[in-house]
Amino acid sequence: MLVVETSVFFLFLGSFCTWLILSDRVRKWRENKEAERIAALLESLEGSDITRALDQFGPPREQFTGSSGRSLYVWRCPPSKGMPPVHGLVVVTMTVDREGRVVESAWQRR
Repeated sequence: MLVVETSVFFLFLGSFCTWLILSDRVRKWRENKEAERIAALLESLEGSDITRALDQFGPPREQFTGSSGRSLYVWRCPPSKGMPPVHGLVVVTMTVDREGRVVESAWQRR
């Protein structure tokens, strides 16, 4: 009986450790895929008009206009509904020149 109990214990212990390792790898894989999607989306918006980004993401959470005429747009997901589904909080910033073209875009997961 002791052999069976010991075997079952080690079987469950091994299964638990395997589950921990696999769940961590799946989480990292999922985060990498999310990062690739967001990076590709932002790359496609660079050089285009800001109205395309506004159509995609909706109204920005914050908007600042500098003295040089450049503007900074900030979106946060959630609550922005136009962003791809992500885990956690994602902040997207876009710098727009005087003509309304996206000059630079960046994102950060928090």
